[in-house]
Amino acid sequence: MSFESWTFLGLLTAAFVVYWTVPHRARAAVLAVASVVFYAWPFPAHAALMLAVSALVLGVSRLLERAEEPRTRKWLLVLGIAGVALPVLAFFKYAAMAAGTANPLLAQFGLAALPIPKFAAPLGISFVSFGLVHFLVEVYRGDVVRANPVEFAAYVLFFPTVTAGPIKRYGQFMDDLRQPRGPARDEIAYGAMRILIGLFKKLVIADSIAGLAVPLHAPVGQNSLAMLFGIYAFTFQIYYDFAGYSDIAIGAARLFGFRIAENFDRPYLRRNISEFWRTWHMSLSRLITEYVYIPLGGSRKGRARTAVNALAAMAVSGLWHGAAWHFVAWGLWHGVGLAVVRWWREATRLLRGRLPALEAVASSRVGEALSLGSGVFLTFNFVAFGWVLFVLPVDQAWHVYRSVFLYAVHFVERAVT
Repeated sequence: MSFESWTFLGLLTAAFVVYWTVPHRARAAVLAVASVVFYAWPFPAHAALMLAVSALVLGVSRLLERAEEPRTRKWLLVLGIAGVALPVLAFFKYAAMAAGTANPLLAQFGLAALPIPKFAAPLGISFVSFGLVHFLVEVYRGDVVRANPVEFAAYVLFFPTVTAGPIKRYGQFMDDLRQPRGPARDEIAYGAMRILIGLFKKLVIADSIAGLAVPLHAPVGQNSLAMLFGIYAFTFQIYYDFAGYSDIAIGAARLFGFRIAENFDRPYLRRNISEFWRTWHMSLSRLITEYVYIPLGGSRKGRARTAVNALAAMAVSGLWHGAAWHFVAWGLWHGVGLAVVRWWREATRLLRGRLPALEAVASSRVGEALSLGSGVFLTFNFVAFGWVLFVLPVDQAWHVYRSVFLYAVHFVERAVT
């Protein structure tokens, strides 16, 4: 059930009317039922599977709440995450990738190939899995006590955000759900406006640009200029597509009184890749930082370790987006970018401290304007060319990079001569 379908509009309208009609204590059940209907629409078995996994996670959370010994609590957290919350994600999303990677190695030793699963992945399985992991961590930290099963089901499968985010936080979600209030006219108007804005971004802008990005998706036989044009077209297509879905999700959630975190804040106007990731898919960036980058040591253990941590965090981010090695390569592309930005900051800070004249120029209005303009230009193009790895396998991406580079060289040569 896609956001732009009449079926979704009908479900959203029915859920909205019933939600604000029933007593407050029944609202969680309305959301849970609507979310199960939305989730089960394409494949009912997937809804049953995710509800079963959610019930197991809820059971582990009960054990966590009762456990007092720190070692036991840690093992229960590991069990809940690695033994319950993530295996379904690993099987449906990454088993085929793992088998496809292992089979050529097995063939070298004359071993039988692993079967490659061909099951369709449950809807929004990455978002659901992240939500379950986040919930278990919150229980482990003591921030959640005795979650209500119906409220928990509404949280896990919350239909405005289950397919494309933004990723919601359990505590904020429950605060909004348990707020005994009636429908607010300004909230409803804001929600409807965000839905319309999102539909415009998706249907009018993103879908119109999609045809222009075809040379990137099928680069074989395309000339270099067409591929370059396709790179920039896809850069805007993916933004307006994803930002449009986020607007619809945020608006739909606001109709029910939920304030879901923003996901984008003018990311293509940022002066470096670090700022880009603080404004692109912000709900995911915060969770990757909190659950991967900081536990690995963050920036607390020297330059080399910080760079390794950034690479690891961005590799996880790449895998989260898709089960293929080119997504990992895309994540590493950005990890390298983050490491270079950090090194550049340190180098320029050192130079400006030792060269007062350079500090004076850099601090002037002209210097700041040049810094901002060049930073935005370089960051935008770094992100744009990174999307090539997001779309294509590494060998095809290399073909695109090589073709565009040779085109640029020939263009400069013609301009000079």
